[in-house]
Amino acid sequence: MRDFTFYIDDSGTKDYAAPGQEYGTAGGVTPYFVFGGLILGQRAAGEAHHKLRLLKQACFGRKNVEIKANWLRYGKERRARYLDRFQLSEEDVRDFVDKVYELILGTECILLACAIDKQAVQERYATPHYAPAIAYDFMLQRAQMQMHQRNGYVRIVMDDMAGATPHGNQYKDNLRRQHERLRTHGSPLMPGFHYDRIGGLKFSDSRSDERIQLADLVAYNVYRQFIEHGEDWDRDSESLSTYEYLRRLAPRFCQDKNGRIAGYGIVKFPQIGKRRWGIPT
Repeated sequence: MRDFTFYIDDSGTKDYAAPGQEYGTAGGVTPYFVFGGLILGQRAAGEAHHKLRLLKQACFGRKNVEIKANWLRYGKERRARYLDRFQLSEEDVRDFVDKVYELILGTECILLACAIDKQAVQERYATPHYAPAIAYDFMLQRAQMQMHQRNGYVRIVMDDMAGATPHGNQYKDNLRRQHERLRTHGSPLMPGFHYDRIGGLKFSDSRSDERIQLADLVAYNVYRQFIEHGEDWDRDSESLSTYEYLRRLAPRFCQDKNGRIAGYGIVKFPQIGKRRWGIPT
């Protein structure tokens, strides 16, 4: 059996809106929560770590620079964390970003993500499961399927997380308990589905783990896709508007033989429309 590691990060806030509270993108509670990441074999994981550090050395003059998608996207963050700090131009940073995406495309990996439409979940279910719990189950379902196809066994490495739910439960403790329940009892979302190809879960600090930083890009780009084009996903239209940086990663997302990513590499819950989108490259 081949050994793999699934590196996962999240994007968007974890909690549902409280009664009377509205969802929004400018602070507050986000309308979507996303888990996203990449499955890597042992050799590919080592190469991704090494190559990203070399790109950082070439751009920033040092290897221990954390990259985050929202820091790269937003002008104020980009200037404070990269441009001014390292005396770089916008062109320098764009060139670095292009090379990071080329690195992902050139790496033997499988990209997976799950986006939770939190308002739709609340409207459909009187007592909905916690959004990260739903997303995590779907992520592990897809990882389990991939391992069966590849005769593999995968361990999970999650970005370290702090904070607690409104009920005071620590996010990290919740995830640990859910992981063990899934491995022991199977999926509550898909009765009879078991996780015999899923190994242990550990947390890693994104500041020192390049693979988690790459997972951040995956999660954030799926999040932006739904923020900018979420309604299109459930429409029966001829084409899907696509967030530019997600489109760049499309070839590495899990997909069926017809190139369809929706329901394979990217799961949206709840799924309202019947269209199974492929993302144009």
